[in-house]
Amino acid sequence: MTKKGEIRLVRTACPAHCGIDCCGILAHVKDDRVVKVEPGDFPDPRDKRICLRGLSSLEITYHPDRLQYPMKRVGERGEGKFERISWDEAFDIIATKFREIGDKYGWRAIGWVLGGPGAGTTKFGAYLRLASLTQSTRVSAWGYGDAGLPCGSRVLFGTHLPFTFFLPYLIPPSVPDMVVVWGSNPAESQPLFMMRKIMDAKEKGAQLVVIDPRYTVTASKADEYLGIKPGTDAALALGLMHVIFKKGLQKDDFIRRYTVGPFLVRTDTGKFLRGKDLGWKETENYIVWDTVSNKPQISAATEIKPAITGTYKLNGKECKPSFQLLKELAEQYPPRKASEITGISAELIKKLAERMGTAENIAFVTHMGLARTHHGDISVRALGTVAAVTGNVNTAFGSGHLPAVLNWQPFLHTIPEKPSYHRLGILQLYDAVIKGKPWPIKAVWFAFINFVNQCANSGKIINEVFPNLEFIVTADIFMTPTARYADILLPACSFLEFSDFLPHPYPYVQLQQKVIEPLYESKSDVDIATGVAKKLGFAEYFEGGEEGFIDLIMQHPSLGGITREKLKEQGAMNLPFMPDTGQKYDITFSTPSGKIEIYAEQLVEFGQALPVYLPPLEAPVKPDREKYPLAFIQGHSRFRTHSMFANVTSLLEMNPEPVVEINPIDAKKRDISDNDIVTVFNDRARTTLRARVTEGVRPGVINITEGWWLEQFGEGSVNHLTHDVINPVHEFVYEPNMSMNDVAVEVEKQEEVEK
Repeated sequence: MTKKGEIRLVRTACPAHCGIDCCGILAHVKDDRVVKVEPGDFPDPRDKRICLRGLSSLEITYHPDRLQYPMKRVGERGEGKFERISWDEAFDIIATKFREIGDKYGWRAIGWVLGGPGAGTTKFGAYLRLASLTQSTRVSAWGYGDAGLPCGSRVLFGTHLPFTFFLPYLIPPSVPDMVVVWGSNPAESQPLFMMRKIMDAKEKGAQLVVIDPRYTVTASKADEYLGIKPGTDAALALGLMHVIFKKGLQKDDFIRRYTVGPFLVRTDTGKFLRGKDLGWKETENYIVWDTVSNKPQISAATEIKPAITGTYKLNGKECKPSFQLLKELAEQYPPRKASEITGISAELIKKLAERMGTAENIAFVTHMGLARTHHGDISVRALGTVAAVTGNVNTAFGSGHLPAVLNWQPFLHTIPEKPSYHRLGILQLYDAVIKGKPWPIKAVWFAFINFVNQCANSGKIINEVFPNLEFIVTADIFMTPTARYADILLPACSFLEFSDFLPHPYPYVQLQQKVIEPLYESKSDVDIATGVAKKLGFAEYFEGGEEGFIDLIMQHPSLGGITREKLKEQGAMNLPFMPDTGQKYDITFSTPSGKIEIYAEQLVEFGQALPVYLPPLEAPVKPDREKYPLAFIQGHSRFRTHSMFANVTSLLEMNPEPVVEINPIDAKKRDISDNDIVTVFNDRARTTLRARVTEGVRPGVINITEGWWLEQFGEGSVNHLTHDVINPVHEFVYEPNMSMNDVAVEVEKQEEVEK
């Protein structure tokens, strides 16, 4: 037992970075108060690290504005007027209201709107378990700007995320010839995990290329920077492939073996030719043209060499290998045309293409920002297609740390013999509330998500979504812009006040160990969900609290004997390691063909079987053409994780207010000088803030970093300007994505506006 005045050390982990960096934390506790945090040890001492946000975490825990007790609304929604109630009364009100809504509309009318599991697994799982038991609706947060990448990856690779296929060359001891960072800024968004690996590779001789509309911190480290117009990434990819194909730099053997490039496509239907089209007994087999026997064969036949180019006529049907169709598409995008669309010089496009075609291996680094346009899924597919035709997709696994697989089933489908929760994308929530489509949502529970602040078209949320909800519950640490609209407001713990399991960052797993008891009357999300569950008659499924849920989610062979108790003793632990035996095992592509689908048959009806270039929905490519001539994007900030830390004093001292970054050329046209107060506007809203004139954004583009709270602007906010238009392809493949970086605006100087 620690004596009064002595320091107690607790090894925990910071979940406040969507799980990407997830630094270890060593907390110093004196008399039940955390007095200091510093980096926690890892098995590899090079991974001992911490960022500004982690260092400021005590300011979150001991912030004077923390919510301290449960409250119910007494004023109008949005006024922020509440009165104190007990936890028992809060749980009674919630359970009673949920039953009323469930009886009237069905339980699926209750929606659980949660942040992602990267910020903690069992707190996320607790709410999912309650949703499963009540057969209510889980509102998926992937569409909060993060569904475009999965949409593209699912089509191309058959997996939710593409990182397994793009990044192996960055994992030591491998060293790539080239690192291409495309539409991502890991120096600020993934500084400790990804950027360190990039800089290590660069130090060992890798060339760093950055493609981004902003001259980011990552770009400042690049050997070559390509300032691209937002939403034109597919045109750049096609321009690169034009040069690669013209010079014959593609990897034909890779295309034959791992992609659908050899599969014949019927030009009349756009569908793959199958055995049934030729009257063969192998009715569903894909057909290729064998250059050895000079006749068609099933794709799985041995001792053949499929053609990847040419035109063939079989049973009166004209057919071409899908690679030939890709080649024909790329022929339409010579460097000059690609340059006109993207704003990147033709010479630079040609130079990069030649380097890509001759490099021995390339690591492609991208994340969610690339896909935050209306056609962001195509951008991902186009990037992946460049990687595939140059042979830079990882297709085998020979050694290394095995990935963690968690035991999600008891949370996702708690009672196997009964139906579980319904699922709705976050963009689909708008119509579900306003129009009752695809089914009505009448109550929502917000947890670890600042919905009104961070989701598209904030004005519509305030004016149309919230007024059509009968009941809103919010569990949070602060009175956020979203919390102000709650009917019941519940105080949640900071990460130092509860335990959770964190399967990050690869190749580690960590225990987010409770350091101190919850302050005030706050509760962990697991305890909050448990309180509601008891009132609804599901207490038996929530026994054991946080630690019980941690033990449950860790019940999977992939963790190789790692337990909560071992993590408590040892800190971070490595995932099980598969030694190098010299053998390679092919990675399975879970696409319909089992191959990399550079041609996606499932999207023929949408006209997107190939990674075609489609202009952005709003963001202007030609500035003189649009009513609103500037493309608005919102990058991440090193000072915040989304809207977390926006009220932390030490970080505000370094980054005190939102600014709009505007290029000097655009500023001069509008008589805007550095530090002027300006208004950014379109048909949806007006947002007032200070201008920063900088060459860090290309002409025709403005940037406001996301995450600032509504009240930190003169009027409006970042997401008042954005739209909630649904891309039907996203909806078909997975779920709709918010197009935060596909927005058209204008900027005007304010002569007499005070901040």
